[in-house]
Amino acid sequence: MYRRVIKNLDYPLLGTTALLLLFSLITIGSATLEFTDSSIEQIQGMNFFLRLLHMDYYFVVRQVAWIFLGLIVAAVLIYIDYEDLAKYSRHLYLINLAMLTAVIFLGTSALGAQRWIYIGPFSFQPSEFSKLIIIITFADFLAKRQGRLNSLRELIPCFVYVGIPVLLILKQPDLGTSLVFIAMMFGMLFAAGARPAILAGIIALGLVMSFSVYEIHGYLHNSDVRMMEKIAQVSKAAGGNDISLINNGELRREIEKKGYSLNAGDLNEYLDLLKKEHQRVRSRHEAFHKFTLQEYQMTRLTIFMNPESDLLGAGYHVWQSRIAIGSGGLTGKGLLKGTQSHYTFLPIRHTDFIFSVVGEEFGFVGVTALLFLFYILLYRGVRIVVMARDTYGMLLAAGIVSMFAFHIIVNIGMTAGVMPVTGIPLALFSYGGSNMIMNLAALGLLLNVYVRRQKLIF
Repeated sequence: MYRRVIKNLDYPLLGTTALLLLFSLITIGSATLEFTDSSIEQIQGMNFFLRLLHMDYYFVVRQVAWIFLGLIVAAVLIYIDYEDLAKYSRHLYLINLAMLTAVIFLGTSALGAQRWIYIGPFSFQPSEFSKLIIIITFADFLAKRQGRLNSLRELIPCFVYVGIPVLLILKQPDLGTSLVFIAMMFGMLFAAGARPAILAGIIALGLVMSFSVYEIHGYLHNSDVRMMEKIAQVSKAAGGNDISLINNGELRREIEKKGYSLNAGDLNEYLDLLKKEHQRVRSRHEAFHKFTLQEYQMTRLTIFMNPESDLLGAGYHVWQSRIAIGSGGLTGKGLLKGTQSHYTFLPIRHTDFIFSVVGEEFGFVGVTALLFLFYILLYRGVRIVVMARDTYGMLLAAGIVSMFAFHIIVNIGMTAGVMPVTGIPLALFSYGGSNMIMNLAALGLLLNVYVRRQKLIF
């Protein structure tokens, strides 16, 4: 049994994964090392292999431990026949909901979100493992509905099935993981035979609604800001600072149009009027955020279009990431020579923005090599989707490939400044225990489908 499993593994996929993990460990060891002017001078004259010895191994050792645990889970998932997982899909779905609900009451907050649960000295992120669970359970859900995905009405149960865990994840809040769920759902629906025209129409409608939300938020936010600016200027003018109104002819004409003069008494009356109007504007603005996204989430999603508008605030991450990638040139500055990384200009560089470190230290050559490895990973994954022996196996593979593809595309696009900053890590590359274990477990399940692509094997 073991020999047959080992004999039929997808070794190109395994080799690609091994290279990705090795590359990631080197990059993490470099990204987490902080320099002073004196320490960076000592590195300059060393060759590549000597510089390997000077990396920061604290995070590397921890990541190796996560990789080891992930490989154990992957080995178990390769050995178990994936068809047996379908028998427990209902139980797994309920466990998934219970786990995500527990985060709301027992989770620990960090970086503005409540996503982690601590068990003694260890912590884990349930939403990460929820991705793989929903792939396993949703694949069974779709397999049982095969041939009944031809209309919008028939797709509604699918949206509800995935939508419930998505809402629980949004409650944390974790917008990035929610988007991953949506990407997996559409990828699996497409593989299950849902009509492409309907799926494209739903996506188009979603994009229109997203743009509408963006426009409405812009109007409400700008109205709120303008009202605050008016109140500040009128307050100064009422206090004797006439320059505030002298330099703003539009506001001066607006005051006079309302029937007020520019003396202190009239200005104070107009100020009271402005404050009441501002309360109405602010209440509409707050109501918008109550039923959609918070202000900081909207800013993170839109700042990539113009990071220069707030270089010291919301646009800082994207701008520094662009600088890091662009400064790498053709061959990069070299391992441990990235100034944006080691002088800590680049934030969260070993997790969300690790691709920027690759661009700075290994340049275009390193980035191309990394993209080629990801291409092989996705190519072999799509190949497994096509070769799967049954619908359930095909849908499992499709969900995993969709998840990997979305992580890779969005993370790289985010660091390059062409996509919103959503906090999605780079698959099999970013530092993080829950994400790495989940990725390797998903890879194990993908190999499971490949190993059992023919019933004759067993």
